[in-house]
Amino acid sequence: MTDQPSAEPAPRAKASQRYRDAWRWERTASVTHCVDCYPESCPFKAYIASDKVIREEQSAVFKTIEEGVPDMNPAGCQKGVGWSRMLDTPERVLRPLIRAGERGEGRWREASWDEALAKVADGILDALEEDGPDSIIYEGTPAQGGLLATPLVSSLFSHLGTVQTDANANINDFGPGLYLTFGKFNSMGSADDWFHSELILIACANPIYTWITQYHFIAEARYNGAEVVTIAPDCSPSTVHADTYVPLQAGSDAALALSICNVLLTEDSFDREFVAHQTDLPLLVRDDTKRYLRASDVTEGGSGEQFYWLDANTGSLTEAQRGTLETAGGQPALEGEATVTLADGTAVHVRPVLEVLRERLEAYAPERAKNLCGVHPDLIRSLARKVATRRTNFLLGLTSGKYFHGDLMQRSWALVAALTGNWGRKGSGFHQWAVGGFDGAFLFPMKPAAGPEAAEQMLALRRGMVNAIREEDPTMTDELAAIELSQRMAEGSGTTPSAFFWHRHAGYAERWRRWPDPTMKRPFDDYVKEAEEQGWWPSARPAAEVEPRVFVECGGNFLRRTRGGTALHLKNLWPKLKLAVTIDWRMSTTALYSDVVLPAAQHYEKASFQMPMPRAMGITFSDRAIPPAGDSKSEWEITLALAKALEERAAARGIEHFVDGQGQPRQIAGLFQTLSKSGAILTAEQVAEEMLQDTVVAGNVPPDTTMESLRETGFVRFLDWGISPYGLSQATDPKPDETLTPFRKHVEQLEPYPTLTRRAQFYIDHPWFLEAGEELPCHKPPPPQGGDYPLTLISGHNRWSSHSTNQVNRLMLGTHRGRPFVALNPTDAAERGIDDDDLVEVHNDVGRFAVHARLLPGVAPGIAIVYNGWEPYQFRDWAGAGDVEPGLVKWLGFAGGYGHLRYWQFEWQPVPNDRAIRVDVSKTS
Repeated sequence: MTDQPSAEPAPRAKASQRYRDAWRWERTASVTHCVDCYPESCPFKAYIASDKVIREEQSAVFKTIEEGVPDMNPAGCQKGVGWSRMLDTPERVLRPLIRAGERGEGRWREASWDEALAKVADGILDALEEDGPDSIIYEGTPAQGGLLATPLVSSLFSHLGTVQTDANANINDFGPGLYLTFGKFNSMGSADDWFHSELILIACANPIYTWITQYHFIAEARYNGAEVVTIAPDCSPSTVHADTYVPLQAGSDAALALSICNVLLTEDSFDREFVAHQTDLPLLVRDDTKRYLRASDVTEGGSGEQFYWLDANTGSLTEAQRGTLETAGGQPALEGEATVTLADGTAVHVRPVLEVLRERLEAYAPERAKNLCGVHPDLIRSLARKVATRRTNFLLGLTSGKYFHGDLMQRSWALVAALTGNWGRKGSGFHQWAVGGFDGAFLFPMKPAAGPEAAEQMLALRRGMVNAIREEDPTMTDELAAIELSQRMAEGSGTTPSAFFWHRHAGYAERWRRWPDPTMKRPFDDYVKEAEEQGWWPSARPAAEVEPRVFVECGGNFLRRTRGGTALHLKNLWPKLKLAVTIDWRMSTTALYSDVVLPAAQHYEKASFQMPMPRAMGITFSDRAIPPAGDSKSEWEITLALAKALEERAAARGIEHFVDGQGQPRQIAGLFQTLSKSGAILTAEQVAEEMLQDTVVAGNVPPDTTMESLRETGFVRFLDWGISPYGLSQATDPKPDETLTPFRKHVEQLEPYPTLTRRAQFYIDHPWFLEAGEELPCHKPPPPQGGDYPLTLISGHNRWSSHSTNQVNRLMLGTHRGRPFVALNPTDAAERGIDDDDLVEVHNDVGRFAVHARLLPGVAPGIAIVYNGWEPYQFRDWAGAGDVEPGLVKWLGFAGGYGHLRYWQFEWQPVPNDRAIRVDVSKTS
């Protein structure tokens, strides 16, 4: 026997050494994946050898925030640990490409940067001279590259005065029903706050697939005693780990939620105090006009934005304060009625909104609701009693807004929360979407010069503007004033609500006329015309008479993503374009149909920041781990290079000035100097450092935060929301030792909401809503989009990709069937003679596409599911699920001229839907 272990046999030792050599690295870098999979913000470490990323893994740098609450580690998913596989793939674009054949033919020639930029610059200058800057469309998207990608390219087009489409309309993560209710849809607590929930309702979401990184908080909440309920038309993967599964008909969530409300009122188990102080349900409505009783009705010269409630103790008519939810010692009555004499001497009968609501909810008694949503009355009553007695978190996801009547679905769930007091306290509220806490990213494009002094000047200028707005109306909070400023700035900005562009120039007008909602009282175009004539949308561009000539996409995938399908745009928009440009690191579907493709550096090849989100409560940094491959450049370098090319080509062509869409003169000379802050900021790393420095100045992060500290940890937690209205809309100050629950200022400090009534508003007395019967939440089934067909096509984000980004990643393809599929119930498939993996055709009156069938018993009869994110070129004939979507927009989305129904970037606007499309499926030969 010997004290030393015996040596390994030679073959084994060689194999062991080869394994060790394969995983040997020289250095690491803090990285993340700046793609539209937010709000994960997962810090990773990239392991590098010979300037190649050989692997990556989660950093697990998150600290425990609140005692007894799990931390956010490890934070990462299979896409993140396979990201490096996309650095060197066949779809990677390494050099500028100029189309050599017809669009979409796939024939390209490589070009130098000088040649490609000159071609793009000349195309832009041609459009400026011939049609004006409104003929140039920059497609807004938050997707590839993070805060140092499309927002920086956008700054160039802002200086040119071109049209920039609204990113949130393009991706449709908008929450229209929450906006109607709260004047904002930016409600997102930190993921660790879910741990405090006693009941988690998952509706229109599939977190097992889409929130992989932070799903563990749902599981841990169950360990802590919470009950998890999944509500879905299919037995989704998230159902497996739920305590209760509630199957319902697609698009019928409002009927279920309103039935729960019916039980709460019938059993008198609702939170009267919360309802009286937080909502508009005590406000008085006139029986004759169905509109709120206003001061303009009661007194000569009274305000149209002053509302009333009855005092429960005295019966007197009382003004609802606008600067606070405080009732000054009074008690708003929720029941009763009164007669009020108006300024003209007329006597009218008035009642609290809650009395009107009771009548509305009679139609949703559980036995009646069963016929609308398919849920058993006993289960409805059980859910109502649980929500009434437990801290409930409504994880609505982003799918709810993607239904035609998604606004009604969201308003109805918000009503459940209101009646049970389920927001503004830990473990309650809604999950939707929000950004904020990173002011440096928004200051950088606005600053005239580099350095913290310029940032301080911009912050002071903005403070002055906000203070001036508050002087106009002293009842405004910081949040209200910030939103008002954003609304005013939107009117003069280049960002436009996309629906008007689609309606005027992309072929949607005919579709919106062809499949009207049966409850719409007038032709669709009447509403669009009225909205335009009323001047409700001053930022809607380009005008109908200005044809789009140049289309620039950075980091998005317009032809895959936009509802209505690739074919619609190739038929209607693309022929109008003289130049289509894509800036991307890969050959997307949009790039395939472009004239010029400019190669962007991949995520690990440039410095950037992921979108800052409340769910992770901080900023994640992605360092430049390796040099850019081929001739690719960061988006910032591309922006500056294009600015130089524009100046050079303009000088060569003798172009000095042009006039923008507002008739204001602009010049091209000096673009590079302006954007680069007089040559001080030339690289993405310099931009990142400037943004971070300005964020420290703004007080969003600790004062000792530096690029060096971020390179070490990759993450820094928020101290304060700062100036962004999207952060301020959380209405809760971040604390270093607490999970974040939105709306605490509304509930604890009685700060008003940014709505017309300054309360959570369930009664919308806009004339269009009264005409539609939607002044209060109600259930309406989805219209027969696509024609009269027996199956309902729904969708959702898949597990294997962030939209289309990872969809052709060979590592990810190996974890599933590796190609698109339509999920069908076996009974539906048998009726059509379809077996598993058969090639089938999905079709309706809009279009058709071929795809393989996947038979799943968890899919309800009458339902077909095609997950989001497949590239059209992964389908036969390059036609995918988008090509059977009409891309309908709900007509009420065009409403304006009413309190909070005003556009500001990302917020109130018409949005298309892609859920509950009518189709049929047949086996192909």
